[in-house]
Amino acid sequence: MIKVKTSAYALLMGGAFSTCALPIPDDLDQALTELIIQHGLTGKPANGFDLPGVDDPEVKLGKLLFFTKALSGDKQVACASCHHPYLGGGDGLSLPVGTLAQDPDILGPGRKTTTGQFYVPRNSPSIFNAWVHKRSLFRDARVEFLDWLNPERGISTPDVPYGEADPNAGDSLLAAQARFPVVTPSEMQGFEFMEGAPNDAVRAHLAARIGNYGNAQGELFRNQWRDYFAAVYGDKSAEEIVTFDNITRALAAYQQSMNMTDNSWNRYVQGDKTALTRSQKRGAFLYLYMPPPPSDGGSEPDFLPTQCIGCHNTDSFSQTKGTNYHRLAFAQIGPGIGEAGDESNDRGRTLRNQNLADIYSFRSTTLLNVEVTGPYGHAGNYDTLEEVIEHYDDYHAILDDYIDNQGWCKQPQFKDIKNCVDLFPDTRQHTDAAAKIIDDEIADGAPVLRKLELSTQEKADLVNFMKALTDPCVKQADCLAAWLPQPHEGDPDGLQLYAKNYQGVPLYLPADCAQGDTAVTGSRLMLDQEECISGKAHYFYVDVAHDNTTLYFSSRSGTGQPRLFYNAYQWADPQNAQATSHGTGTEQVLKVTVNRGRHFVSVLDPSGYQGLSVAAGIDSALREPGELPRDIVNACVEGLPSGYAELLSGKAQCAAPGDSYFFIKVTEPGSTLEVRTRHGSGNSDLFAGTFWPSQDMYTFTSRRAHNSEFLRIDSPVPGWYYLLVSGDGQNEGVSIQVDVIKADSASREKGNRKPNRANNATLPN
Repeated sequence: MIKVKTSAYALLMGGAFSTCALPIPDDLDQALTELIIQHGLTGKPANGFDLPGVDDPEVKLGKLLFFTKALSGDKQVACASCHHPYLGGGDGLSLPVGTLAQDPDILGPGRKTTTGQFYVPRNSPSIFNAWVHKRSLFRDARVEFLDWLNPERGISTPDVPYGEADPNAGDSLLAAQARFPVVTPSEMQGFEFMEGAPNDAVRAHLAARIGNYGNAQGELFRNQWRDYFAAVYGDKSAEEIVTFDNITRALAAYQQSMNMTDNSWNRYVQGDKTALTRSQKRGAFLYLYMPPPPSDGGSEPDFLPTQCIGCHNTDSFSQTKGTNYHRLAFAQIGPGIGEAGDESNDRGRTLRNQNLADIYSFRSTTLLNVEVTGPYGHAGNYDTLEEVIEHYDDYHAILDDYIDNQGWCKQPQFKDIKNCVDLFPDTRQHTDAAAKIIDDEIADGAPVLRKLELSTQEKADLVNFMKALTDPCVKQADCLAAWLPQPHEGDPDGLQLYAKNYQGVPLYLPADCAQGDTAVTGSRLMLDQEECISGKAHYFYVDVAHDNTTLYFSSRSGTGQPRLFYNAYQWADPQNAQATSHGTGTEQVLKVTVNRGRHFVSVLDPSGYQGLSVAAGIDSALREPGELPRDIVNACVEGLPSGYAELLSGKAQCAAPGDSYFFIKVTEPGSTLEVRTRHGSGNSDLFAGTFWPSQDMYTFTSRRAHNSEFLRIDSPVPGWYYLLVSGDGQNEGVSIQVDVIKADSASREKGNRKPNRANNATLPN
């Protein structure tokens, strides 16, 4: 039996429970063993699932489809735009931004709509371990098995009336779910693409676009998809294998491969009693303790259990017992998905099943890896697990604080919006409506969301236990790389999402610098992995595998006035730096074009910095942004060809047949050169350097077929740069243009496209 320490009773809350603290047993391991047996836990969540490996051909196809923007109506949004592995399998935002993004490649805080409005009403759920959900998907469970214990009865979706099976739903919940973001205007379809068309017509058109057939033939400038599908589904015609059913199968396989369950808790359940800290064990007891019912010989306790296990149970930590929907009264922010005239009132599950008993209820999601899947709640109004625990402990207190003080204005997505306090005027009204129902249920004796009166230590223990559900892979960029497209895997349409953050650097895996420093001077910076540092000087190196690479260094957060310095050959300092960062305060960015090898960067501030985050990332200097190559003037139409000339920024020059030599002067540090060749016949390659280059001696080169070369040179040392356009002997009529972009140049304004319909989506997350 479990031995517990005695504790004084507190005042009764009603019913059979009192509010005294849950006593912690003397022998926690023994107590947890009994609870593990009681709840039938095995520490093996994937048991009974047939999950593909990340190297499965269908998974690899699904990965490329997940990251292509070709599946969105205006070719601006990928599935990964709202569900990226580096952002906990979500998007790091309270309210997602799908279509109408100012910059389609920016993810996380800083991703904004062109109109300044919000259109997607519910927080993006994580794709990590999405396969554990056996009953339903989406926050209102609108994609669900009619009978999850008898799945052969079929899956119901919004394409059919509630309670009916959708004959086109596919083989799994994940396949069925993948059918809907592409037909949701605010997520991927767009507000103008095939407006008013039936859902299946939109899906068929997107499949034809990918397959390059029918009335969508030629919509992609480059299209190699048919060969990728043939490698998985057989060497048949595009019409036979590039179908929307196969697209959803591949997308589902990609998500099913995300088995992120190798965590400390599962190791503990399987017998490693050292896998958890003392605090995590206390948190596990608080989480799991549920007295057996009287029918099993139990008796009513004189304290109120947390009841966490009641809604997030089994090895999957998702809802697989009893009802799958719960009313929690998380704050109602965002555009909502209510009825006409009451759009901001999100009534949750009731919108699908029209059952008022489920009003304001939402599906319970898995807690596996919950540490990294915030913001939390159906509208993402809590950024931390600590806030979520406070809500469960005393929801009225934290809601009053959040709403009365416009708590959303402290959240990264909203804090810099000028009229932040006025963003969500109906939050109090709609949140109170949900809270009132819970209050009435508690008055009738329901135990859910009663005040738990948890101590500060107990709250910390619960949070620490939930962190024990984190698979280390989700916090390691080199591990997650398997679920991101790699250069050798190809880009079938030139529309692959190359995600970046608000600083314009490649998206990386964030760290929590409030937890302390993670890197020491003299060490290697891992690509795409944020590190935390404090001090006055840190020296790092980065290893680059390929020539013609754009290398990014960036810093942010914390305090101080740091500068970043780069050197290609030795530890960098202000005297030998070949490139220096630009920015304000801790927000610094340095980018430089390099070749393979080891490169050095330093972070320096004589006055010191604290809690500073730094990261390194790469991109190909040969990758020209956008689906279509940018055109330049055909200078050979009216101008004379030249084999030797000085170039002026932004002005095209006609190159002579054979080899032609050009030069241009860079006057300001931190500039960028974009070099393009276009037009003409034959084949010409491009070579660049700080000396006269040849085909054998050069610094950077672009060698594509024909005459469409592109090369980006970031942070060239001020001075003369020399270019060689080297032809195959049959080249003529080739134009070359260099654009010099200064470091302080204003970014190009994005088009202010506006939707032509109401500002809330019809199908939220």
